Amino acid sequence: MKKKILIILPTLNEGYNIPILYSKIKSLKISLDLLFIDDGSNDNTIEIIKKIARKKNTKIKIYLIKRSKRLGIGKAHKDGLNFAYRKKYHFAITMDSDLAHDPKYINNLLKYNKKYNLVVGSRFLAKKSYENLSIIRIYLSEIAHFLTRLLFGHNFDSTNSFRCYDLKKINKSFLGECKTNHYDFFFTSITILNNKKYTIHQFPMTISGRSHGSTKMELKHAIRSFFMMFRLFVKLKFNLFNIF
Repeated sequence: MKKKILIILPTLNEGYNIPILYSKIKSLKISLDLLFIDDGSNDNTIEIIKKIARKKNTKIKIYLIKRSKRLGIGKAHKDGLNFAYRKKYHFAITMDSDLAHDPKYINNLLKYNKKYNLVVGSRFLAKKSYENLSIIRIYLSEIAHFLTRLLFGHNFDSTNSFRCYDLKKINKSFLGECKTNHYDFFFTSITILNNKKYTIHQFPMTISGRSHGSTKMELKHAIRSFFMMFRLFVKLKFNLFNIF
């Protein structure tokens, strides 16, 4: 029986990048579906997605969840994963829509997911893992990686959203334990899954800076994420998940 695969793609003003991303995914010739979760775009993102969905020369199913206002990247991922569970998908792949994640790595995700419950692309396993990324973004990623190793004792690239979840192995209850709708969802979710003893594997990949549009990651998001790291550490240390 063929295993159903869903790619979850949060969007916010990515009208220029989506056709390029779709073309690259389609060229892989993998049987999969796409779920776009739009966080209140004010460009032509929605129109582009609907135009792609109307194409008849493809077997790729296109789903769209449209939100009228910005609810957060973490909320988009949680909504996407809940959708995948409801629709009985076997694998759920999450990735950025701004071309930071090259679709060529999707084959790596699926190859390793035959043995592991969660597969993550890592920027910290190869020497050249960034292309055209600002120094600030690189430093923030390095600091986040250092803190997750220090606080949680694992070496995963916990802030990278390029992942593949085996939904037949991972109980969806972990989503309810991720009490965040923002960027801190990424290190929160992987830390919870690691603590639950799910098998996690990472492979080296390169992250590219965007060539079109502006980043959605702001300094306030980084500050909040660092604060939430320490909050999660306290919750895990003293088993306070039912308190705050």
